[in-house]
Amino acid sequence: MADDDDTICTITDLHDSQNDVVCTQPPSETTVKNEAPLLPEEVIFDILLRLPVKSLLQLKCVSKSWKTLISNPQFAKTHLLSSTSFPQLFTSAVKIGDREILSYPMKPLLENPSTPIEPVAITMSHKYNIFGSCNGLLCLYDSFQSNFRLWNPSINLKSNRFPIVASFDNKIIGHHGFGYDQVNDKYKLLVVLLNKDDFSEKVTRIYTFGENSWTTVPNFPCNPGMWLGKFVSGSLNWIIKKDGVNSNQPVILSVDLEKETYGEVLLPQHDSNRFCNSMMYVLSNCLCVCCDHSETQLAVWIMKEYGVAESWTVLTIIPREKLIWNCPRQPLDEPLFVSKDGVLLLRTMRSKLVLCNLNNAEIDYPILGILGREVHIYYESLVSPF
Repeated sequence: MADDDDTICTITDLHDSQNDVVCTQPPSETTVKNEAPLLPEEVIFDILLRLPVKSLLQLKCVSKSWKTLISNPQFAKTHLLSSTSFPQLFTSAVKIGDREILSYPMKPLLENPSTPIEPVAITMSHKYNIFGSCNGLLCLYDSFQSNFRLWNPSINLKSNRFPIVASFDNKIIGHHGFGYDQVNDKYKLLVVLLNKDDFSEKVTRIYTFGENSWTTVPNFPCNPGMWLGKFVSGSLNWIIKKDGVNSNQPVILSVDLEKETYGEVLLPQHDSNRFCNSMMYVLSNCLCVCCDHSETQLAVWIMKEYGVAESWTVLTIIPREKLIWNCPRQPLDEPLFVSKDGVLLLRTMRSKLVLCNLNNAEIDYPILGILGREVHIYYESLVSPF
C-alpha cells in the first residue's frame, strides 16, 4: 500500500478527463441484471478491455462480478496489451531538496506543440530517482536510504521498500536496469554496485520481485557510470566499449532476464564510426541508437527484430541545425517516442524537445518545462506492484 506520508495523485485523474464514468451509488448486482439486458461475458470482457484505467477503477462498483474481473491479474495483463492510451513522460525533480516526480501528458504534447504544457508534480515523502518503467510500473530508488520499490501511479499503489544488498557498505550504483521476465512472470532489477573507496571492486546483482531474492552475475563487463539499461524483449541493454584489441568499437551488452546471463548484440554498420553518445533508446519496443550520417545530419537507427543485426534500419535522417545543436563535442539526442501517425519525439541538449514528422520532415518545438536527467515513457496499467 502507499505510505501514509506520501501525497500521490493518480495520473489518470489528472491527465484523462474523457470517458469519465460517475457511480454515485453502487447498484446491486441484482438491480443491474433486472434493468439492463444481459450481454455475453466475452462481449463484456472485450468492451472493458477498450476502456482507460480510470474508467475501469470506477466500474468496479457496478457489480461483484465486474470487480472480480477487473481485479484479476490476467485481465490486467490483457488490458495492458490491448491499451491504446497515450503514454506520459515521467522524470524526477531536478531542484535540490525537492521530493517530487513530474509527469507530462503525451497526447497534447504531440497534438498541440505550440501550447505550453505544465507538468503534474507528485509530492513524495522521499527523494526518489526513477530506475525504469515497465508495464505500468515505475522502479523508484532512494539513494539516501539505499532502498528501492515499485509504484503504479495509475492505481495509486506502491510496494514495500527493499534494501540494496552489497558486500561493502560504502557503495554507489553504476549500471542499472529494470525489466520483466515474461517466462517466469517476474519483475527484476539489475544493479552494478561500486565501492566508493575502490572502483575496481564491484559486484553485479539481480533482484527478483516477489521472491525477495538476489543473484550475483559474475564477471559482468561494464565501466563505471550512471547508465540506464533499456528493456526490450525480455532483456536489458547498454552500449559499452569492448575490452581488448577492438576497445574503441562499441557493442550492445545484452542481459537475458530469464536466464540471467549476458551476451553481445551488434550495432548498425554505417560509414561513420561515431555514435552521438553511448546511450541506448527504445522506440515502439525496438532498440534505437543515434549516429552521424554526415557532418550536418543525424541518423536515427532502429532494430526491427531484436538480436538480428541485419534488421537495423534507418528510421529518419535529421539536419543538425533542426536539433538546436549547441554542443558539438558532447551532443545528446534522445529519441523518446514515435506515434502511430509517424511523429518522432526527441530530446536534445538542455532538455529541449523536438517533434519530427517522419512523413513530411516537418519540425515542431513543443513548449515544455525543464526535464530531469533521465526521462521515462510510462503507460497506464492495472498491473499491481505487489
